[in-house]
Amino acid sequence: MSYEYFLQAHLNQGAQEVPTERILSIFSDYIIVKDKTFIDVRFDESNSCTVYMDTEEAYNTGLMVSRPCGGKLGACLYAVMRLGNFVFYEPDGVHVLVVNAAVIPHLPEDMITALGMPVVGETLDKFLELYNNNR
Repeated sequence: MSYEYFLQAHLNQGAQEVPTERILSIFSDYIIVKDKTFIDVRFDESNSCTVYMDTEEAYNTGLMVSRPCGGKLGACLYAVMRLGNFVFYEPDGVHVLVVNAAVIPHLPEDMITALGMPVVGETLDKFLELYNNNR
């Protein structure tokens, strides 16, 4: 059975384009397979997953992590979220997460209505605390 995490970037309640090269650079030390629609990342022998995004486009507005794992995934996601107005959510997560309160006004109103008001994890430690205790 699969489980997914979702990250979406928004600007003024619409999509925000984030340079793909900058996203890929965050995962670069861990990429074991790169395809046009995904990258497989491995952090150690027991922690690997697939990140879906268009790797050949100049910009992406979001990504999906399939079979999220441990290792440095949380720190990588935090770094990606700092590249733009990203929101993190998972299907049965307790909270929607952002890394800066200034992101919240950029999110679509219907997203906040459906998923709830985001919780802010400004520092890596605070983000990881929320991320690791989100179920």
